[in-house]
Amino acid sequence: MKVTFIYHSSYFVELEHSCLLFDYYEGDLPEIPEGKTLYVFASHSHGDHFSPAVFQLAQPGREVFYFLSNDIFARRVPEELKEHTIMVAPHASYEAQGLKVATLESTDMGVAFLVKCEEKLFYHAGDLNCWVWDGAPRFQNDAMKAQYQKELALLSGKEIYAAFVPLDPRQEADFDLGMKYFFEAAGAEYVFPMHMWDDYSVVPLFKSTPTYRDWASHVMEVSRPGQSFELS
Repeated sequence: MKVTFIYHSSYFVELEHSCLLFDYYEGDLPEIPEGKTLYVFASHSHGDHFSPAVFQLAQPGREVFYFLSNDIFARRVPEELKEHTIMVAPHASYEAQGLKVATLESTDMGVAFLVKCEEKLFYHAGDLNCWVWDGAPRFQNDAMKAQYQKELALLSGKEIYAAFVPLDPRQEADFDLGMKYFFEAAGAEYVFPMHMWDDYSVVPLFKSTPTYRDWASHVMEVSRPGQSFELS
């Protein structure tokens, strides 16, 4: 299996028979192997998580299915692709061509995805994160933490193979909270940071934090767009 970091929160996962593309809006995509079904996910309508360009991936001879958060206007889906598109809501389950998808509710907009494909479980957070900000009222930050942890509780006991989780440097001293609470709630064999706004220094910063040493080996060293990782 190969995982490629496209840009920002977008990742491409190539499995034996399928490919998964999450939250693409710009960047260079790997070549999509002939004969593999492509599943495209968009967690919400923000311009850094969704672009209509994903519909151009539906080329003749390629089987493509779309799972789009229902805050994305359905009229943006080309008519010829509507039968291959599922508009998803939070806290719901879906299935297409053997692929199983469950959703969580974002703490910002849209959904997070829990995807079962080829016997492996993948989690893509979208903008489900602990959006705590320095200077915000304490009650607001406390409410955010509670809301985030309540959603993550839905992942408890799940054997997640690969997860894609925000690590946002704009949160300054609180950049690590979303990742920290994810590990406390569930964790994964491989965790790929995202939503880093081109500041990849937060990855080694998280991995080198003494209190996170038990998790550090699971966090992949993402440092530039186009990086690929071969997973066992």
